[in-house]
Amino acid sequence: MSVLTDVQQMEEDLRHRSEKLNVEFKAWMDISKSNKDGQAKIARHIAAIANYGGGRLYFGVDDDGNPEPLSEAFGPEHYRSDATHNLLKTRLGPALQCEVHFTEFTNGVTYPVVHIPSHGATPIGAKDENSFMHVYVRSIGPESVKVSNYQQWDIILKRCMRFRDVEAVQTREEDDLTRTQAMTKAITESVTASVLKILAENMGLAPAAGQDVDWTTIAALTEGARQEFVRQINAFDFGTTETDQQVREIADKHVAAGYALLGAESNFLTLERPHRLLREASEEMDKVASFGWHDFIVLTNSDVSPRTRLWFIDGKDITGVEGMRVDAKTIYFGEYDYWRAYGNSVFVTTKSYREDYQRLRMHSEQLFLTSVNIFIRMHCLLAHAAIMAAKVAGAEKIALFTDHRGLKDRILGKGLDYGLRVHTHLKAVENRYFTRLVVTRSELLEDCLGTLKRLCVPILEVWGGSYFDPDEWFTRDNIDQIVSVLQKEGSTVRLLDQGVSIREQLP
Repeated sequence: MSVLTDVQQMEEDLRHRSEKLNVEFKAWMDISKSNKDGQAKIARHIAAIANYGGGRLYFGVDDDGNPEPLSEAFGPEHYRSDATHNLLKTRLGPALQCEVHFTEFTNGVTYPVVHIPSHGATPIGAKDENSFMHVYVRSIGPESVKVSNYQQWDIILKRCMRFRDVEAVQTREEDDLTRTQAMTKAITESVTASVLKILAENMGLAPAAGQDVDWTTIAALTEGARQEFVRQINAFDFGTTETDQQVREIADKHVAAGYALLGAESNFLTLERPHRLLREASEEMDKVASFGWHDFIVLTNSDVSPRTRLWFIDGKDITGVEGMRVDAKTIYFGEYDYWRAYGNSVFVTTKSYREDYQRLRMHSEQLFLTSVNIFIRMHCLLAHAAIMAAKVAGAEKIALFTDHRGLKDRILGKGLDYGLRVHTHLKAVENRYFTRLVVTRSELLEDCLGTLKRLCVPILEVWGGSYFDPDEWFTRDNIDQIVSVLQKEGSTVRLLDQGVSIREQLP
């Protein structure tokens, strides 16, 4: 099966409109707080689709599946992520995190599409126009109706029980993982202490004052995650479309990045209760670094929720948590990603370049990255590192690293995705570029912008020259302007020094 883009998914949904219970079409409409009836209808459909197992809701499409012309009264900005999420917060229970994508269809009109996940361990309820809560399900039509018979309840409750079974398994896996990591750490520390004691007694050696960062282990864990990402990309059953060709190229054009939480002596730390920590961090990321998706995202659907894994890397058995797999996705929204959180507090994410997706949409031959997207990627990574550093006891140092591949012949564009305006026409000479940076916990949490600059500028230096000075470009005013534009477009990006949500967690 070929990889689908969001446009191709929309074409398929329109074509099979009457056959899909997981898809709902709505005409352009007012979803603001002033229209309680409209909000109630949207909440009802989203709840019903979630209770069906997840799906999509399109705005700007009539009941017969015909795309409507652009609305003058309700443009795309009316359906931004923040507006939709405000609706969900006030009218759904329990909370449901949806993604809003804007699909530029073949008729040239951009349509908001709400991508709805499955419910979790409990059904999703929605408030009607009178604020009474009801449970809705999808029915033939398709339409969204209140649960009215035992067969409907039976289907929902069985699915809820499957989620609870998954949660129970994750809890058992997490307990086993924590015990295994604690035992391994205790044995390692005991053996190391014994060896050092013997050496000191027999050879007159003084105890080491400190340790260097073990970049060899970090590199091996990073490469393990990256190779699995490439393997999953190559496992697609590629067709002959331009999209298939571009996805195939992701195996050579991607970035592997991450960080390691270290103790005062640069020692690795045991990541205890990783599932709980990752869930909490994912919720925090929604507030400071969400672009419809964010790094190390934790999904609730039982088919794609994080899993405890055991890997054999560099001659050692390594435990950890694996995020959503690439081969579990069906639509190419512009970025594929895959992440691991290892039990020794090394976090690795591998992702494709969103700029390549935009190049496909523009039918451009010129390879490019953009300074704004580099900022977005590094900000996401740094935000997650800061959140986790504030939660993991003993985290005194953070070792950050990036490994960009497929850079050769790329230019550096301005703006978000499109590369139509450029900083310089200089092309990257090398195909691969990597960075390493070690900061203290206080540096990361108290000088986020400074740390972010130290992370971004070395990458931007690939294109540095007489026409572009990365150090001069990366100023507070310029970054604040970028953040403001992203916020207006519906992203929740916020520099960590603009709020106290993370600082309040400091002891």
